Amino acid sequence: MAWPCSVWPLWSSFRRRGRPYPNSGASPNLLLVSTIAWGLLYSVREGVIWGFAGGIGLDLITGTPLGTSSLAAMTACLLTGLGRNRVFANNLWWPMVVVALATPVYGWIVLLTQQLRGLPVDWIASTVHVIGPELVLNIATMLVVYPVLRALTSRPH
Repeated sequence: MAWPCSVWPLWSSFRRRGRPYPNSGASPNLLLVSTIAWGLLYSVREGVIWGFAGGIGLDLITGTPLGTSSLAAMTACLLTGLGRNRVFANNLWWPMVVVALATPVYGWIVLLTQQLRGLPVDWIASTVHVIGPELVLNIATMLVVYPVLRALTSRPH
């Protein structure tokens, strides 16, 4: 299923323009949400592969250093290994919990890469004003993305 790879970069460039929280800089991260959903539906390995491909596409479109989004998405996708259980397969709460855990991980890795590049980073303000609101938006986005991906997939989970 190759369509998610082409949709992620387009959505990501769009999401930077239309921000639901105009003063916070937050917007839903479809790359992260889709990667987490894919990792929960299939396997951590496939989620990491989609995180890498989508992250490279996102970095190419947004101009961030190549590999920043990939590193963050792949690391955050490793949390999907927590939910690789048949008990959680049809439960919508579990993907929301995993994306709630993965959003700060993703954001902090991006902040760390910026700091390693020598840019000034305000960790507290970024966490409160960007990562916190983005967490709420990612949970809301997961409510839509997970059931849609589950319905579109033909493999049993």
